[in-house]
Amino acid sequence: MTCEVLSDEFVCRFERGAWRELIELAMVEWSPDETTNLYGSGFDGTETEYLRGDPANEIRDFLDGAAADLSLLVERLGDRAPAPESLGQDWVLSRQRQGTGLWDRGYGDEGDRLHEQATGYGDIVLEISGEEDDADSWKVQIL
Repeated sequence: MTCEVLSDEFVCRFERGAWRELIELAMVEWSPDETTNLYGSGFDGTETEYLRGDPANEIRDFLDGAAADLSLLVERLGDRAPAPESLGQDWVLSRQRQGTGLWDRGYGDEGDRLHEQATGYGDIVLEISGEEDDADSWKVQIL
């Protein structure tokens, strides 16, 4: 289980970084006539606990499978280790095959293995809908 290897704080921060990267690509439909970039909606990137759906499950699944390599990476790099948020963003870039990501940050063998694991999840395009003022109504759909 992830929590046995990675701290709850690490997991939360990784998730936040992954979501921030994903939502930069997301479109939000607050009403049938209004579609906007998520950051233009008043969402400031800290409300990730309201975002649910397959991406949340895939982030957790990745962390469960990658916990050992992430721990080795953080331990080996010590003070030079990337922040969990950065690792989350890099996971999305690797997964989306953006030409950058976990494989090209100087993380060595761990980075290569993490990149390979990330690419297995494939591309993702999100649409987030719901009532703008009611985060509990937000729904994440994969397009």
